Formats: sequence, structure tokens, C-alpha cells
Amino acid sequence: MFYEFNGYKPVVHPSAYVHPQAVVTGNVVIGADVYIGPGAALRGDWGEIVVKAG
Repeated sequence: MFYEFNGYKPVVHPSAYVHPQAVVTGNVVIGADVYIGPGAALRGDWGEIVVKAG
């Protein structure tokens, strides 16, 4: 699930995968080739989160 917060919408690279049971909120950037698994909660409500493949 993706949620907007305070005008920020999550940005997900087309090659990334976010499981339907993950929750991504607000100012979150998910980069290329990143996997976000079930049960994950990324909350960019009070700051920016950037996730890059290692």
C-alpha cells in the first residue's frame, strides 16, 4: 500500500518490487532493483527515506 502524507508521495523505480503487504508512506524514494518484502513499513512522514540496492 502506498500513502501520500503532507503532499509527499512515494516514488518507486520501475525495476523495484514492493510487496502488496508492505506499507510505504510519504517522502520515500525506492531505487532500482530494490525489494521491499511483506510486513515492511517505510514511513517518510517526518523525514526522507531513500532505499538503494547495495
